[in-house]
Amino acid sequence: MIREKILIVDDQPAELEMMQEILDREGYETAAVGSGEEAMQLAPQAFDLLLTDIVMPHMGGLELIQAFQEVSPETVPVLITGYASIETARAAIQHGAYDYIVKPFDRAELCTAVAKALERKKLADENIRLKELVGLYRVSQSMVRSEDQREVLKFILNSGISQTKSSGGAILLFDSLKRGMVIAAAAGAWEVVARFANALLERGIRFWTGDMEEAILFTDVEQHPLFERVSHRYPDRGFLPPKAKGMEVLLLPIRSDNEILGLLNVFREGAPRLFGEGDLELLTILATQTGALIKSRQLFTELEDSSFRILCSIASWVDSRSLCTQGHMKKVAELSEQLAPRISLSEAEIEAIKQAALVHDIGMIGVSESILNMPGELTSQEWDIVKLHPVIGEEILSHLPFLSEARNIVKHHHERLDGSGYPDGLSGRQITSAVQVVSICDAYHALTSPRPWRPAFSKEEAVATLQGEKGAKFDPDIIDTFVDMVKERK
Repeated sequence: MIREKILIVDDQPAELEMMQEILDREGYETAAVGSGEEAMQLAPQAFDLLLTDIVMPHMGGLELIQAFQEVSPETVPVLITGYASIETARAAIQHGAYDYIVKPFDRAELCTAVAKALERKKLADENIRLKELVGLYRVSQSMVRSEDQREVLKFILNSGISQTKSSGGAILLFDSLKRGMVIAAAAGAWEVVARFANALLERGIRFWTGDMEEAILFTDVEQHPLFERVSHRYPDRGFLPPKAKGMEVLLLPIRSDNEILGLLNVFREGAPRLFGEGDLELLTILATQTGALIKSRQLFTELEDSSFRILCSIASWVDSRSLCTQGHMKKVAELSEQLAPRISLSEAEIEAIKQAALVHDIGMIGVSESILNMPGELTSQEWDIVKLHPVIGEEILSHLPFLSEARNIVKHHHERLDGSGYPDGLSGRQITSAVQVVSICDAYHALTSPRPWRPAFSKEEAVATLQGEKGAKFDPDIIDTFVDMVKERK
């Protein structure tokens, strides 16, 4: 069982010894000093309670409480006074004291006052812990709801900084070979983050991660409360910025199982309160959550990539069922990937276009080869069957949530601005620019490919045909951009 730590301060040796003996017998872990100056030297050791005489030479009890709370705000102060008055009570409260004891006092009075003060600290600690848990819950919810890993990492970092009252920090992720790193999220003074990253690279990443079983602490504070708990090593004395007296940097491994994926780093610049056990515990949880997030995203990405590769294989087989369509989807994807960046679409839209173009005709799996290879023009009933392929394709993709945007493109790549397309007869602004990109590239490649009932169009003939449908079937601006792109191609 962890014993509460009490620091007793009194310039009268007999009273100091008496209080320490009583509290030792009660099972507390005590330290006793005869002056405020000596007490301040022990302040970083994170005591639960400060029991101090009010009248002492050089540094009195009220002054000591004020200075002590700057270094250790979690410590509950209790004053000892030779006389009780309203002024004494008011002064004690103003300086942050929880209670005061009037001399002379007996054993019961001392133990009762100490027990009440420590109970208050317990409640305050539980309140802080509740706030931390709420913060961790919000981080967990963010991990579940957000699809953007960068946003979640930024949220995790900001939570760690705010809950530990730090100046800033960074999340650094390693590449698979542990030779380089990416600053995935950063906040606060970039000078510190840059120095930190450079120090890692100069010394060698493997030096830091090879045997990094716990957090590492960089500080110039000789009596830091985490020195015995956390290993500490300097890359060089120039690691900390100039005039960084009292600065501290905590570095925690982000790991999944036995693999170190990156580092969580938080720092404080000249803060009176030093990192403590609670800060380390919270940051360790956040680093663990970060590792779980990164690993799960890696696994999901691998699963998604694998699923999409299977879809592309099926799409390639679908294309191969007819001599007229062999390689069609791949060619449309190449054209779409070139066109999409030219019309100021977002990264997400461009990615959806790339995915959709590669499988946009996968629904043709539901169309018989006899129809696909019909030597003449199709009948109206046969066309009705062909027109089902966007719906079939959308249904195939519906089982893969990460292709939700691509599904819309697959389903609507035969829609036209004037409402003459299929399957839903969309028109105008109902048809997105992403859909238009794939539609135009699909139409161009179909025109420049032979069909059983007609030869392939030349590049010039296909361009002229698309320009003739500008504004009626296709977006004029995107058509113009596409034509410029085709003319640039050899």
